[in-house]
Amino acid sequence: MRRFQFTLAAVLRLRQHRESEWELKLGEATSRCVRLQDEIATVAREHQQTVAAGGGAQAADIEFRLWQGAYMAHLEQRRQQLSSDLEEAQRARNEVQQQYVAAMRERKVLSNLKERQEEAHRREQLLHEGKVLDDSTNARSARARKIAWEATVDGSL
Repeated sequence: MRRFQFTLAAVLRLRQHRESEWELKLGEATSRCVRLQDEIATVAREHQQTVAAGGGAQAADIEFRLWQGAYMAHLEQRRQQLSSDLEEAQRARNEVQQQYVAAMRERKVLSNLKERQEEAHRREQLLHEGKVLDDSTNARSARARKIAWEATVDGSL
C-alpha cells in the first residue's frame, strides 16, 4: 500500500509553529492581566485594612489621621494606575488573541485539507486493493476453468 504524503506538510508545520508562538504570547498577556487584577485586589485589601485600623484611633490623634489620609490617597492613586495598566493589558491581550485566532484558522484550513486528502487516499487505496483482489480471484477462476477444460478435453481423447 502506497504511503500518504501531504504535499503541504512543511507549510502545515510552519503554521502549527506560528500558532503555538501566538498561544504562548496569549498566555503571557493573560498572565499579565491576572497579575494586575491580583495587585488591584491587594490594594483594595490594604485600603480596607487601613480603614479598619483607623476605627480604633481617637479623633484627637491628628498625626495618625494625616498618615492614614496620605496612605489612602496613595492607595487610591495606585489603584487608578493599576486599573489603567489593566485596561491597556486587556487591549493588548485582545490583539494577541485576534492574532492567535487568525493563526489557528490558517492552521485549521491546512489540517482539514490534509484530513480530506488522507481520507481520499485511503478510499483510493481500498478501491485499488479491491481491484487487485478481484483480478487475482478472476485469474484463479480462469486458471481453474482452463484446468477443468483441459481435463475434459484430455479425458475425452
